[in-house]
Amino acid sequence: MNNRPCYPILLIPEDVKLGKLTPILLPSKSSDTTKLGASEFQFGQILEKYFAPHIYSQQDLLPLDHQNAYSADFLFVEPNTDLHIDIEIDEPFSFATHEPIHHVGKDDYRNKCFVEANWIVLRFAEEQVSSQPLRCLRVLANVISKYTLNDSWQPLFKDVEKLTPVWQWTLEKSKKLSKNNYRNRYLR
Repeated sequence: MNNRPCYPILLIPEDVKLGKLTPILLPSKSSDTTKLGASEFQFGQILEKYFAPHIYSQQDLLPLDHQNAYSADFLFVEPNTDLHIDIEIDEPFSFATHEPIHHVGKDDYRNKCFVEANWIVLRFAEEQVSSQPLRCLRVLANVISKYTLNDSWQPLFKDVEKLTPVWQWTLEKSKKLSKNNYRNRYLR
């Protein structure tokens, strides 16, 4: 039996499940958006096309009692309820260092900080946003609708197929993917 998480990974705070959608912590500032990777830049353009002006790039969240902030790849803020959704794009390894990143367990504490701030965390594999961007947006529209009852984005994706799931990689799998330069297969 495979106990690994499967992308898209969706983490819902307990308060959000109870209908309390206001975040406990707001973004503290915006990080440098010039550091966006290729997949983040392209996906950001598609997010903007369909969800502007409710998408923000590289928003920092400074958890209580922390000195360093975490940066959300993208933040969606629902206009009627103020629900915050941290949208992440996970790569199996760094292009610069070839070190494994975003493997099983790696982001657990970070995710916990966002969930404790009452933000939904929605993580996609980089491979998904590169090859199935509209399917990823369909997932986002469905999450928004489920928790805010704002279904205004769902008709945009009614004819879009369901997102193909991707198993999150283990540390060992991430090392193999790095050795084989797997990211080059889907990034153009």
